[in-house]
Amino acid sequence: MDTAQAIADRRSIRRFKNDPVKRDVIEQLLELTIQAPSAKNDQPWKFVVTTHEAKTRLVKTLQAALEEADAQGQSTGSLRSSIRAMDEAPVIILVFNRIRRDDFPEPHNYAKLLVDTQSIGAAIQTFLLAAHDMGLGTLWICDVLYATDRIQEFASCSDELVAAIALGVPAESPQKRPRQEWQSLTTWMD
Repeated sequence: MDTAQAIADRRSIRRFKNDPVKRDVIEQLLELTIQAPSAKNDQPWKFVVTTHEAKTRLVKTLQAALEEADAQGQSTGSLRSSIRAMDEAPVIILVFNRIRRDDFPEPHNYAKLLVDTQSIGAAIQTFLLAAHDMGLGTLWICDVLYATDRIQEFASCSDELVAAIALGVPAESPQKRPRQEWQSLTTWMD
């Protein structure tokens, strides 16, 4: 893989084919994912892989959370479109932070949250690039945070939910999304 090219070409996929993703491919992706850098080498990530019936139950769990929020007039961001993408994708991977920041005294617990979130973000990006290199599509989904309690219960996991990743064979080839020029976001200090 040409890393620079993979970074430039990777896209968020919101439409997936019905093709399954083999378990050994998912395992290989996770093996690559855990190679990501992490602060103090804490490796705070934890993954729950859902396929088949479990993935269907996860989607139904999110749909119920969406309907409840709608009935209460609560905002749910783009959860509706995320649920549709998750329903199409053959694999959904829930990403958790397994290190509890409550175990760290103030103000270190907030710093620990930021450090772990950065580490988990690096792991997710590693997963996305590795999947892209294998010809698979992914969608990094944070809308699941609207249903954190329900997802933790679904996954029998009390760890902090961070995100989900939809994985599958892409059924679309999105164009590059606009980006701000790096020059407008960068200050040089010599």
